[in-house]
Amino acid sequence: MSRTDLFAKYTQVYAKARAKEIAPDGTFVRQLVDVPRKSYDVGVFFKGKRNKRIVQLYLGNPIPTEVSTQEGFLETEDSTYLSRTILSNFKTVDFLRLVISAGDILTKKEQRVEFLKTGQRVLDVILRKSRNILHMGELAPFRFDTKVRTLEEFLNLELKMDEISVEAASIPFNVAAPTYILLADGSMIVIGDEPRVPQAEFFLVGGIGYRFDRTEGAISEERLFRTTADLTPQGIDEAYIDGMIQRVTEDFQNKLHSLIFADVWKKGKSAPVGVNFEGDLLVKAEPSSEIWTGVFEVYVKSPKA
Repeated sequence: MSRTDLFAKYTQVYAKARAKEIAPDGTFVRQLVDVPRKSYDVGVFFKGKRNKRIVQLYLGNPIPTEVSTQEGFLETEDSTYLSRTILSNFKTVDFLRLVISAGDILTKKEQRVEFLKTGQRVLDVILRKSRNILHMGELAPFRFDTKVRTLEEFLNLELKMDEISVEAASIPFNVAAPTYILLADGSMIVIGDEPRVPQAEFFLVGGIGYRFDRTEGAISEERLFRTTADLTPQGIDEAYIDGMIQRVTEDFQNKLHSLIFADVWKKGKSAPVGVNFEGDLLVKAEPSSEIWTGVFEVYVKSPKA
């Protein structure tokens, strides 16, 4: 596809865009965006009966996994927590647990009262949403743990790679250092030791066109397309967008293009459709894009979130 064709196809689409994405997707996890958590960190921990590991979906900052094995009002050397079980020993689910972190040790009575009040509101909202799903008779939305794999699990268990092959295949991922990669089948590859995924609402701000040259590699055409949507109420202005675009384009070949078109995907059952960086930047491949030429859609998280 020529550059002219790219402009003709996408300029009008992006100019009118008001699209937003909530990642990760799913009937249950999408509803967690609007929980009234204020400035507290919220983690929802999933564990299936057949799984040894615990998967965390979090808003704000991740919560230590060991806290999820406990119940009640908890304190560690780093923070004050409230841990409550939503589901326990139900069908294929071992437990689904909500943990709220104050982000600090609360020493004053009024701080603790405010924390517990907010925690109870968060719990009430999530319980209500959970009951709605159970009323539908569908347990799958609670099995978030089946969708998330670490890169090592993916290479070792699914692709059956040996130690040397895993090390070689991991190089582009370690260089790019994404938070996670979304696959077409709805599953996620987490780049890290723990299967934990940040959740956020992302807003489309434009697209980056690219072409691949055999001698020069992948060449980005900077921001070819931008939306005309006014996102200033979300704190997303031109300076913020420009900073996000720069993060993608400053090392375009190694940070993005090499991930989407890595050889490792040819051995798997599903292809990548998007990459998340640091929880606040989501880049998705436009469906018709391929290694030689295409467009990456750029979504950003509101800095107010």
